[in-house]
Amino acid sequence: MSQVKFRNNPRPFKQTLDARVKQYFDTHHLSEKGNRQLYIKSAVLLPLTTALYLTIILLQPAVWISIVLCVLLGFVLAFIGFNIMHDAAHGSYSSSKALNEIMSLTLNLMGGNAYIWKVKHNIVHHTYTNIAGEDEDIHVPILRLSPDQPRRAYHRYQHIYAPLLYMFTSLIWVLFNDYYKYFSRKVESTPIPPMSISQKILFWGSKLLNLSLFLFIPAWIFGWIPAVVGLLIMHASMGITLALVFQMAHCVEDTQFPMPNPSSHKIENEWALHEAATTANFGIHSRVLTWLLGGLNFQIEHHLFPRISHVHYPAISPIVRQVCREFSVPYVAYPSFAKAVRSHLYHLKQLGQPS
Repeated sequence: MSQVKFRNNPRPFKQTLDARVKQYFDTHHLSEKGNRQLYIKSAVLLPLTTALYLTIILLQPAVWISIVLCVLLGFVLAFIGFNIMHDAAHGSYSSSKALNEIMSLTLNLMGGNAYIWKVKHNIVHHTYTNIAGEDEDIHVPILRLSPDQPRRAYHRYQHIYAPLLYMFTSLIWVLFNDYYKYFSRKVESTPIPPMSISQKILFWGSKLLNLSLFLFIPAWIFGWIPAVVGLLIMHASMGITLALVFQMAHCVEDTQFPMPNPSSHKIENEWALHEAATTANFGIHSRVLTWLLGGLNFQIEHHLFPRISHVHYPAISPIVRQVCREFSVPYVAYPSFAKAVRSHLYHLKQLGQPS
């Protein structure tokens, strides 16, 4: 178990944030959970995924059309992850715990595992954001994302090869990382609670279902080579979409990478101040981007209020920004996705240079 702790007593920043955001929801008589806007998204994205898949499998279009459809399928699966699974896994999709559990299983359909994800993301990433050795999201093979990670000679070129590496994000996650966590029973230094028999059955059953849908059935219809190529294309578009969105949120020029005091194992900040310092927003004025990314371009709001549905982030963002201003806390927000990408690549380039 991680020994890292935060100085959370007192915690005036988070207490002020909580009071202001609660006042917003009380004044407008709103639930913090998902609403019709989110459910309409679900009614669009889930059938669209089914339609893309069945078009490839049943209609067997020309090769170039199939390639385009595989790319689109990867994108749409990523958008399901951002909009549906992510909220559901945080318990913010609905006020119904059962519905949250059901919708979080869209990750299993994508090839991941909701049980392991909740430990990796909800507990580890959201608690130890950008802390080297604790946050697995900044532990990416052959990349140096934190100044506290060792530098290798090949890191000099990481800003060039990183986008290619990101294309393998979901494939490695689905075919390797989940199994490693399942058998090692830990995420970095944080143990995974024992899985029940039903959770183990769900783990293996959904892995088999995913491979059947996206590899075995296509191989039976088209042959192994086209099936593998289609799988790689789908994962390439899904992987780079997932990776870029999450990297833009934490690994850019203006975010920080605090490390605990070696003797006390404490971060000399309250947890909420740590989250604000290690997180960045981007493109928050783009409604299209916000719709597609499930509000994850409002990453500061998400990290401070992970149990509030993303559909409310545009409304509470000015509140969070104002409180940050009052407490002299940096509020990092890039005006566009493209500028955040540039900042991320520059961050990689800087960390790759000899000191």
